[in-house]
Amino acid sequence: MTKLLFRRWRISLPLLLTALVLVGVASQTVQPDYSAKAHIQLIPPPVVTGPDGRQKPIKNPWFDLGYAALGNAAVIDVTRQSVLKQMVADGLSDNVTVAVDRVPLFEIEAVGSSPAQATATAQRMLTLIKEAVAERQASLQVAESDLITTLALDDGTEVEVQNSKLMRVMVVALGAGLLLTAGVTIAVDALLRRRARRRAGGGTEPPAAVGEGAGRPAAAANPASAAASASFDGQLNQVVGAAARVGPGSAVGAAAPRVPPHQPGTASGDRAGQPPRRDHPGPERPLRGDADPRRPASASADATVVLPVSHSNTWPRGGRTERP
Repeated sequence: MTKLLFRRWRISLPLLLTALVLVGVASQTVQPDYSAKAHIQLIPPPVVTGPDGRQKPIKNPWFDLGYAALGNAAVIDVTRQSVLKQMVADGLSDNVTVAVDRVPLFEIEAVGSSPAQATATAQRMLTLIKEAVAERQASLQVAESDLITTLALDDGTEVEVQNSKLMRVMVVALGAGLLLTAGVTIAVDALLRRRARRRAGGGTEPPAAVGEGAGRPAAAANPASAAASASFDGQLNQVVGAAARVGPGSAVGAAAPRVPPHQPGTASGDRAGQPPRRDHPGPERPLRGDADPRRPASASADATVVLPVSHSNTWPRGGRTERP
């Protein structure tokens, strides 16, 4: 992939620059988020001592269950969907987190598009937690002297800038730019390679016609067979010429002179290993005065043409009886 991008740098470099420009534009157009944190503490009911010096018992079921139980109930009340929708309708943010990790302390974190929105959301959540704690105890008819109260430790005026959203947008834009660069470069490279192959294929010789050379496939593949075929053609031409020179008075069935095939390694006049030649003499046909002596006369209608049998190694011998 890297080699391809470097080889096609004229395509990949402009695309990479375009992706970087898009990342820069995104960093300038996307605004960061602002986070405001607030804390509220649960305060136990005051200890009341009677006239006899004894401590008056606290009649509060939530106190008996513990601060964690009351805190969890308050978190459920303030994070309902109806509450969050009402906050959005009032121009606040619904991106708020309430946790009771360190009992009896509530930790509130509100994220908004502006510092003012984040601060207002955190302060609204402080008020909602205070009201939820009071309502949960009032539903059990707890006396005022036995109530668990709340105390806000900070009001969310300290705001921090969060660049997480900006970083996510930049990473997504950069990744999309790289993928687009790689995809376009690969597609263009494949297209250019295909065109180059087509141009290279257009300059080659056209394929041979179907009829050219189709009659002698074996001769092209076997040189010995090609030589034997050529020798046989020459013998056939000689026999036809000799038959054409036979006179009209020859008997029907007279055979033309037999021309032995040429054997490699023997002289032209050596006939060793060949069957005896049987000549049938006959009167030669006289030539006309205006005839060309170099051109053989036409064969008569009663002339018989005898074709010799090839003695080449490539001629099939199956089913043939050898002469003595």
